[in-house]
Amino acid sequence: MEIEDGQSRLLRNLTTLLSRVGAFWINRSYFQQIILVLVLLLTKNAFDIELRNIQEAYLPGAQEFPQAVGYFSASFGQVVIASGLGITTTTQWVILHVVLIVIALGVAFYLISKEDTEQRSFMILVLASATATSSLFVSIGKYDVITYLGAVIVALSRTLPGASVGALIMASGNPEQALVASAAMLALSVAPEFRKLRFRALSVAAVAASAWFAVQVWFRASGVESSRLSILTEYLGESVARVMAYPGMALWSWMGVGWLIVLASLFVVARTSRTWILIALVVIPGIATLITADGGRVFGLVVLPAYLSALVTLGRSLDLRQPEGRGLIGAFVLSLMILPVGIQGGDWLFLQIFGRM
Repeated sequence: MEIEDGQSRLLRNLTTLLSRVGAFWINRSYFQQIILVLVLLLTKNAFDIELRNIQEAYLPGAQEFPQAVGYFSASFGQVVIASGLGITTTTQWVILHVVLIVIALGVAFYLISKEDTEQRSFMILVLASATATSSLFVSIGKYDVITYLGAVIVALSRTLPGASVGALIMASGNPEQALVASAAMLALSVAPEFRKLRFRALSVAAVAASAWFAVQVWFRASGVESSRLSILTEYLGESVARVMAYPGMALWSWMGVGWLIVLASLFVVARTSRTWILIALVVIPGIATLITADGGRVFGLVVLPAYLSALVTLGRSLDLRQPEGRGLIGAFVLSLMILPVGIQGGDWLFLQIFGRM
């Protein structure tokens, strides 16, 4: 009897704690939430600049525009911007991409601000949990930031034309990733709860396919025979070996805290919809990730539109003003604070505690 009372008391105290944390978060102003999320991201994430790729591929490629010079020219967004601004040095390239990161996050925060208080408080946490958000800081100088910007516009824009513009921006960062992302969104839209996403997903697919085709024509006109698809076989073995060697760390790096959110979402949809959620948010991005050697970075980008779209829809169906809803927010906040970020693998918490002693 005492044990049962102790368990009840523990559960009650835990529920109270989560509800208080959730209430604290919801009661912050949106500006304060943005600052707290940025502090969390900057504290937990590693930082890395793609110096070798910038110096050997990206910058020389941009200087040759409008001529394509290699498969990386398919990321024509950064090529056009750098060429138009007259970027000629590595320092200028890095500064440009830091500015683009600020713009991408600013656009994401702005689009989320259009939601009501509770939904906004939830969605900014969803954005912070996305692997793609973490990877922005470990791929400075890479085209990922443009892909990310397009992905958040695709998912968070309230209009179909806005989503189409986002699709074009995403495709200008990486046409192949935009195609995979559209496939994931199409799979998600099969579930009844997400059927309203169907036209958005079709629009994204059409724009991404058109951009990819245009890039192929450009490559042919420039005499470039290589493409991202042509080099997949070079990295397939390495990618599969990495996952087989460290399966737990590899899988966690794909989505990090997002795994918990996806798992929770399975309990608030119809049973028949669970399969489509898993196909959209795990299977399709997972296959794309397995055939590349970039792990969580690729997974995070190709899943981002479907991930954000799914959780926007589900978040609007929850009453986050009730104690249970605030408890959910509280659990989300604590998970983001304690659990390792996806891009760093499974040892972040250990290193935070013991690596600094």
